[in-house]
Amino acid sequence: MLSFPRWQEAAVRAKNYLASAEAAQMADTWIAAGSGSRPPRRESLKPENFPALLPDIWLMDYERESRQLRYRLEGENIRARYDASLVGRTLEETVAPDALERVRRYFLACVERPAICLVIGRLYHEWRQPGYGERMLLPLMGTDGTPDALIGITICKETFSDQALAEERAKRLTCILPLDGEEPYEQK
Repeated sequence: MLSFPRWQEAAVRAKNYLASAEAAQMADTWIAAGSGSRPPRRESLKPENFPALLPDIWLMDYERESRQLRYRLEGENIRARYDASLVGRTLEETVAPDALERVRRYFLACVERPAICLVIGRLYHEWRQPGYGERMLLPLMGTDGTPDALIGITICKETFSDQALAEERAKRLTCILPLDGEEPYEQK
């Protein structure tokens, strides 16, 4: 069984990047649900412990063989950004083709490395009306101690009228914080 004795340090570091109280609360909830040497299992996170966050939460299963991530749950605020429900759909079915490689890298880093992944600033960039805020992905461990899912929170505080305005007014930082204690790194 894998052990990550420094995973809580990575979570505390991640909180230093966060601006929203909601994302910080999700990080605290995730930390509290874990154990000394392991991040939490999906079953350890009880929705009744974070009801105010549920509209901004999404959950994905990780299919190790195919390296697919499939949405299992979406909050109302997440659902409102899309034309149809995400539940049952894969990352490839929901992300714009020109953004897929970049997005897939940090989603997979969350479960394969594993790591906490943050996107701060411009969100939904490839959309007609991008947003501004922050997104955090947190790995969830299976019974064998390896990640088999991830929980995410997306807090979108502003929506821009078009991509050009979003690019002018908002930068994007994608930061990966490995659970093994290695230094965080930025994804381009």
